[in-house]
Amino acid sequence: MGAKAFFAKGWPTRLGFYLGKYLPPRGGKSIAALITRLMVAYKSDVYWNVRANLRHVLGPETPESELHQTAYRLMSNAHRGYYELFHNIGRGRINVEEFFPPMRLTAEAKAYLDQGIASGRGLFILGAHMSNFDLALIGLSQYVPVPMQALSLAEPPPGFEFFNRLREKGNVIITPIAPRSLRDAMVRLREGGVVVTGVDRPVPEGNEPVEFFGATAYLPTGYIRIPLRTDCLVMTIAVYYDPDEEGGVYSVMANPPMAMERTGDAEADVALNLRRVLAEIEAMIRRHPDQWNMFVPIWPELDH
Repeated sequence: MGAKAFFAKGWPTRLGFYLGKYLPPRGGKSIAALITRLMVAYKSDVYWNVRANLRHVLGPETPESELHQTAYRLMSNAHRGYYELFHNIGRGRINVEEFFPPMRLTAEAKAYLDQGIASGRGLFILGAHMSNFDLALIGLSQYVPVPMQALSLAEPPPGFEFFNRLREKGNVIITPIAPRSLRDAMVRLREGGVVVTGVDRPVPEGNEPVEFFGATAYLPTGYIRIPLRTDCLVMTIAVYYDPDEEGGVYSVMANPPMAMERTGDAEADVALNLRRVLAEIEAMIRRHPDQWNMFVPIWPELDH
């Protein structure tokens, strides 16, 4: 079964949620580790997709052993993160202060958020799918002083719809991408509000060729027209897990808010500002490539 088909189904996500809810940390992390070992040992589609994506991040000269080990760590980090998401939300820990492991916004991230919101221009937060992206979204929404709109996958299948319901535990309004939700996002931004979306995952419709890690990838690009039309600020974010800090900590990092650059040519503006955003996303992924939870192919070729 392919990665998309597996994660799109509702039952694996619901099963994972109930296991995560009831299993204590030792048992939950052991199950997560076992799933990783099985998926790597049997060379699942997810494993090959992860390897293919990592080859672009780490470089074509990366030894096979290093590529394999990084893919293994990535899948291990991801499964542990899913357990911790399910365990926290399943046990009713919906306030960021109650999360374990802790979820923290760095002082720098808080300063950039405050700066972007205080501008009154609206703040469009663009995220990389790093580490525990869902817990970070909940924590971020609780820091932001106004309800935050999240643009999610259009027409989400049951598995993704289940994740959306978990994400709504924070002060976040989940809106699958559609003409109405995009109009609502632009109104919110023009009124000085906050909108967030992920930008490093292909979508069923709307992918375009872009330069990503020095090669042609296929990713959504339409989001960049929102700040170009509303003149809001844009800020890129990522979350990282540090196992060595106080027994494990998730930290939300951010780059300074940026204004869109204008050339006088609409299509040139799109290309220029896409490259600026993706350059920051690349740098965030390079920092911890084994925490980039991207299980679907980004580039057209596969690794096997």
